[in-house]
Amino acid sequence: MKRICGSGYFFNLHYSTSWYRYGNQKWSNQVGVLHKTGTLNNINNIMQKIIFLFISSMVFSQNVGINNVTPSATLDIISSGSTNATKALRVSNSTPTEIFTIQNDGNVGINSPLAASNTAQLNINSGALTKSVLKLENLSNTKDKTISSGVSYNQFSNLVVDNNGNVFKQFDIRTTNAAASIFDGSYTATSAAATLTNLSGGNVIRFQILTPEFTLGTGDVVYADITWTRNAGFVVSNYGYDNSSATVNPMTITGVGTNNLTFDFLNGTDLIFSVNLTGSVGAGSNMGTLNYSITGSGATSVPFNVYYSFKSR
Repeated sequence: MKRICGSGYFFNLHYSTSWYRYGNQKWSNQVGVLHKTGTLNNINNIMQKIIFLFISSMVFSQNVGINNVTPSATLDIISSGSTNATKALRVSNSTPTEIFTIQNDGNVGINSPLAASNTAQLNINSGALTKSVLKLENLSNTKDKTISSGVSYNQFSNLVVDNNGNVFKQFDIRTTNAAASIFDGSYTATSAAATLTNLSGGNVIRFQILTPEFTLGTGDVVYADITWTRNAGFVVSNYGYDNSSATVNPMTITGVGTNNLTFDFLNGTDLIFSVNLTGSVGAGSNMGTLNYSITGSGATSVPFNVYYSFKSR
């Protein structure tokens, strides 16, 4: 029997367990490691050295390199190719179907193995229209503002998606004006006027309201989209209302174009928004307040929510 390896040409004598190298010594009982010089070493000594070196590398460096002889991280991978589409990392399931890809250009694909599809930094394919492509939990919101630092609840933009799945920001008044602010939240109106937001010169204010409980009128809910400026007063662009019973309780909106806006029901409780100008009317701050309250013969308190609010400065 013969064996050929990088260190020479070996043969044994029929069923003998001893191996011989042409021009060198034998390898008895196949217990040994052949150096490039042709000399032998005991396999036990070699394994002890290998184990020692392996443990030493784990203890002192703990870094593993793939296609990288000087890893600087716990796992340090260098792509084997130079094109953007070359894959540095590929993970497949048991099918096997490729489910995770990192390309040489840094683009990442989830259920998106083709370079032609992975044209963005992160490319996600849900695989089915019945499966959500992204799910986020425990998010902060513009009402509660639970994150104390690092998040601007006043300057932000809506994310929109084009027909090709690309995500981008929508140009918005809250994006362009660093002094803009919001006042989204849940409020409760009583007969005592309370401040919804402070006013300063140059303010343009817009907000939407909804009374989620049947507490206005005689059991009514109200939705409205409201704008206020010092020169134009209150403007209501859209509104709607309904009663919890079959009996209609008519409502009229009074005070449009003034600083006192009332959602006035024929019967029961009315909701009022009013502006109190107490400071310098014009450029500057501390111009006054925008307030809310109720009046009438119905409920003594009315909860309402404010959505999509902005104040231009």
